[in-house]
Amino acid sequence: MENKSIVKLRVLLTEYPNDPYLNVAMDEALLLKSNGFPTLRIWRNDKSVILGILSSVNDEVNLEMIERFGVKLVRRISGGGSVFHDMGNINYTFITSGQGGIDYLYGNLLKGTISAIESLVNERVEVYNETDIAFKGYKISGNAGYINEDKYLLHGTLLVSSNLDILHKVLVIPPKNYRKKDNINMIKYKVSNLSNLVKDNISYDEVVEAFIRGFSSLLHSDDYFLDGINDEELKLATRLANEKYSKKEFIYKR
Repeated sequence: MENKSIVKLRVLLTEYPNDPYLNVAMDEALLLKSNGFPTLRIWRNDKSVILGILSSVNDEVNLEMIERFGVKLVRRISGGGSVFHDMGNINYTFITSGQGGIDYLYGNLLKGTISAIESLVNERVEVYNETDIAFKGYKISGNAGYINEDKYLLHGTLLVSSNLDILHKVLVIPPKNYRKKDNINMIKYKVSNLSNLVKDNISYDEVVEAFIRGFSSLLHSDDYFLDGINDEELKLATRLANEKYSKKEFIYKR
């Protein structure tokens, strides 16, 4: 791993909750502009469904309910299934350099996520289906990743106080294309909020601090600094949002 004396985690708290296209595009922009320096971003979206790159809208989303609840539909660059975002769900993105492919992504980098969540619940959590983090028999975090040469992006959700009623209405659970022979642990589709499982007043600041600790621990360093999105990153993210993420041909590509 990186030399302990030079590792310094860049932490970004900039978010665009009312523009989920820009918010999701920012992940790709940060990855493309990354120089391998470890970056952690904490962010939220208002009501939206975020499709995986291979997700089928018809199989995973209730379009009638999307329209009824004013939920925006967005597609991300990483794999995995569709997830529901609102301001009670807190997202993280971690970008760094490395080697080892999927094993490095989920076998190593995901340890930062696990550590963060365990510090919030003060107990051990369990991982199913390689990327689903569960506590007390419920999924509380879904995660996915993307690799661009030696640059790695890991991002995911944390259900803190999300509107689970809307979540269950806008997502098709399980998806229509679910097959038992795929050996997917059904906990993937059994979700709950930390506010129900731990306490009802977990704050945004507590989550931010937990993720900083988790990924600092992963890097074997307590050194981090708060930063803002720079002009180049914002310019690229805005272009990606306008030319790709907000386009129907990208969102409904399957």
